[in-house]
Amino acid sequence: MSTSLWQVDLAALDFETTGLSTERGDRAIEVAVVRGRQGSVPQRWSALLDPGRPVDATEIHGITDEMVRGQPTFAERAPTLSRMLRGAVLVAHNAPFDLNFLEMEYGRAGLWAPEVPVLDTLGLSRRVLALPSHRLASICEHLGIDRGQAHRALDDAQATWDMAWQLLDRADPERRLTIADAERLCRRPNHEELRVVTNALLDAARRAQPITIDYRRADAQATRRSITVRKVIGSRVEAFCHLRGEDRVFRMDRISLV
Repeated sequence: MSTSLWQVDLAALDFETTGLSTERGDRAIEVAVVRGRQGSVPQRWSALLDPGRPVDATEIHGITDEMVRGQPTFAERAPTLSRMLRGAVLVAHNAPFDLNFLEMEYGRAGLWAPEVPVLDTLGLSRRVLALPSHRLASICEHLGIDRGQAHRALDDAQATWDMAWQLLDRADPERRLTIADAERLCRRPNHEELRVVTNALLDAARRAQPITIDYRRADAQATRRSITVRKVIGSRVEAFCHLRGEDRVFRMDRISLV
């Protein structure tokens, strides 16, 4: 999508759940959305949900069976959630988790989940910040964001919304990103993609021959370059960059093979 990211709302979504696995029957028990543009006072909405089953993760979020018993079901809250997400760019931290519950709950309700662009702030943080941990708590502490009550949906959604705009500001200070650029910037390579890239780089190092890569900078722009790999250490690649004429350290998740 060629629309400027800075001309749309970000809608930060967060679920609290009975557990971690939709495949094992876990359900959503709280949902929240914080929506707006940078510099605005965002819309905030949250709701407790009756999952129709026991809450097994009270020690994480503090939500008890008594708190959700008799609350509206997800199906009853779905129309409001759809309105909060429609026309926005959805943002979530570790987005696959929330999207999995979103799609599962809409499916159980016999409804289609809203089709919207998605930005994963976990992937965005890994590209923009050099931190030992990219957990929501660690990023908020680094950026000076008050997380409020951790593991409650509205406070976590608010923290994610604040964090997303700060990270995007750092990645795109000139505000040139389109929605499509931002989606690429936030995308996290899957295990198979990382395995293929890692094996190619290790093979190039063994042969001591240059390899051509596309390397995506923090602003989502990619440059094609030839590198001679010295060493692959975890998620980092030490190599001589023929484009820059110097030794550099490259991040594995920003490398694409040509």
